[in-house]
Amino acid sequence: MNDLKKIKGDQVNFSNVLMGSAQSKEEVKKAGLTSHGLVGNDKDGKLVQAIEGHSYGKEKVEAVLKKLLQGK
Repeated sequence: MNDLKKIKGDQVNFSNVLMGSAQSKEEVKKAGLTSHGLVGNDKDGKLVQAIEGHSYGKEKVEAVLKKLLQGK
């Protein structure tokens, strides 16, 4: 994520949300995840894609970024 943030950070807002916080619980619920994962929301907060877990790899992250950038 950090490498992609350096490359695409001017086009996409990256943020980490700590699990267990009120914000993370709401994000997990809205994304339809059972625990934690990657959530891609558009600029209006609408869910574009969610990936369950934390072992999704750079390829899946890039695919989410591509979807987010298509909406711009």
